Amino acid sequence: MKTALVSTLALLMSGAIAPAAYAQSDSSTTDQQLAHSVRVAEARSGVGMSHVFVLAHSGQVTLVGWVQQREHVALAEQSAMSVPGVTSVDNRLTPDGGSLGSH
Repeated sequence: MKTALVSTLALLMSGAIAPAAYAQSDSSTTDQQLAHSVRVAEARSGVGMSHVFVLAHSGQVTLVGWVQQREHVALAEQSAMSVPGVTSVDNRLTPDGGSLGSH
């Protein structure tokens, strides 16, 4: 299950990153800045970000991946919504139960 999700994430990320590398428009730069700001806000709130992908597009943020504690799922969404410019959050994070280091 995790392998399939990681493969899907890699495909999504490559599709999102490759066009941005060729056409750095103001909106893609802003999306990248917004995603970075969300990652910073989440890290500052104590959410472990090592297995979290943050995708942003026109104010819409998607969080995908695993967090170590169940409470971090809601905390990540709250932190993302607190970032100026974020209009919505699609939270697809799941708690991993502490087994992140076992793979």
